[in-house]
Amino acid sequence: LAGVLAVGGYAYAGKGAGGLTEKAACRKFCDSNALSYSVMVRIHKMRLHLARLAKARLSSSQDDGIAVRTGGIVTSMRPPNTLQEKLISQAICSGLLDRVAMLAPPGSFARDDHPRGFRSAYIGCISKEPLFLDQTSAIFTKDFRSLPKWICFDQMIRKKPRQVDEAAMVMMKRVTPIEPQWLGALSAGSRLLRLGEPVVTPAPTYDSVKDRMVCAVCTKFGSKGWEIPSLRVEMRDAVRKHPKNRARYLEDDSFRYFARFLLEGKVLTEFKDMSSYWNDDPAVITRKMPMRKVALLVSALSSHGIDSAGALKKHWAEEDRKFLYELIVSNWTKSEHLHTVKQLWMQTVKKYTQEKKKKKKKRK
Repeated sequence: LAGVLAVGGYAYAGKGAGGLTEKAACRKFCDSNALSYSVMVRIHKMRLHLARLAKARLSSSQDDGIAVRTGGIVTSMRPPNTLQEKLISQAICSGLLDRVAMLAPPGSFARDDHPRGFRSAYIGCISKEPLFLDQTSAIFTKDFRSLPKWICFDQMIRKKPRQVDEAAMVMMKRVTPIEPQWLGALSAGSRLLRLGEPVVTPAPTYDSVKDRMVCAVCTKFGSKGWEIPSLRVEMRDAVRKHPKNRARYLEDDSFRYFARFLLEGKVLTEFKDMSSYWNDDPAVITRKMPMRKVALLVSALSSHGIDSAGALKKHWAEEDRKFLYELIVSNWTKSEHLHTVKQLWMQTVKKYTQEKKKKKKKRK
């Protein structure tokens, strides 16, 4: 990341002014940031050359990048903000998943006679020997307490020992600090990621973007099985694969949580208008209390396999417009609000059934 920032900062400092003005500004930038001016000049020339190649080779493609359209680079682009730096780091990490390393916990290595000591050593996700930061790295520090816990690196270099009895040191080059919570999403589908049974925390939620019930599962990364922040996956599949899970989720719990979030207005926005009319807090559904109205509602959803907004709308449009009507209006509504809930319910169902019909007509 430091290299990306340096290259971008160099171009921004000159701002494409040309002549002596640009040279002076770029030289000042290099002096202020302890960079080699001659090296940065060569890198800048290489960027311009690559941009011209992109225009020559990719101009007929659908790529709408600056280099493809103009054959140049944007010198007026400001340095990235905190969010943009985070996104760049994630992009770098996604290409270096097999080169992720973690700061070694105490006792990770059998002997403690290494010339630099093992307090500043890292463990690679697929390597066994201790790894160290190169002293020229932007994040290098002699205080091991200030080192980032998780990093990814581009290259390993083995340094020869100065003395015969010393061990060789493996140095990491072009290092980028990362966050462990990125690894689950970035490595999804790779052999480095292992998903286990559902866990209690964080609690299941409804994913409105993917329209499905999701729960957190035990997530491990790398050949050493490092436990990383839990990844959320489809709840029904996770519970089916691990029926005897530590979280004690049952097969119908995806429908149970869906029923709760439906009444809370987190699945269909129209239900938010009804949330104050219920005679019980929808949270009782997931407390697994022996209540008849809860059992009837969960049973109705599970018997039709409905735990998503799409499945519910489809059932209303193609199977039964009155599905859940009696169960919710009669059992969950305060008597003084029955008329209001009936009206809102009918309007909601009518809206979604009409939308479904319109989509069908367009397909035809």
